Amino acid sequence: MDLFTEHIIKRKKGARELILIAAMILGAILLNFILLTFAQYLASFLLLFIAGVFYFLYVGITSMNVEYEYIVTNGDLDIDKIVAQRKRSKIISVHARSFEYFAPLTSEHKNAYEDSSITKRLDLTSNTGSDNVYFAIYYKNSDKILFTFEPTQKMIQDFARYVPRRVFYTK
Repeated sequence: MDLFTEHIIKRKKGARELILIAAMILGAILLNFILLTFAQYLASFLLLFIAGVFYFLYVGITSMNVEYEYIVTNGDLDIDKIVAQRKRSKIISVHARSFEYFAPLTSEHKNAYEDSSITKRLDLTSNTGSDNVYFAIYYKNSDKILFTFEPTQKMIQDFARYVPRRVFYTK
């Protein structure tokens, strides 16, 4: 019998995303103002250009809506990034047996989290400051990768079946 669990996390917009949205809105307003000043030269295409500016503004702002889908099947963890419910890309695909370390993001496991030999760090959380944030460390080729995410208790228990000595979790 296959063990299957999936969970979707919606990422909260941070300060960086909000500043980028504000910059896009200001840029669109400025571009529309420039288009209106040259209206006599663009008369027949003016509405098309203005509509294009608003379309690209809409696409830019909605592309800030990010979700992460965690899928665990028999110890295989797949994490996909979903942008604006339009585009999906695979971020991580790893088996739990490949985990060097898996633990909650607490002060007890701070040394493993802050290891200087880690070459790549991925934040795949909801960005809300949740207490349910875990991190995992694994090797891919010669890179030591750390990623943070928010698994469900069922996912954690599934990981514990495959690597009980390297999985630290609270019940």
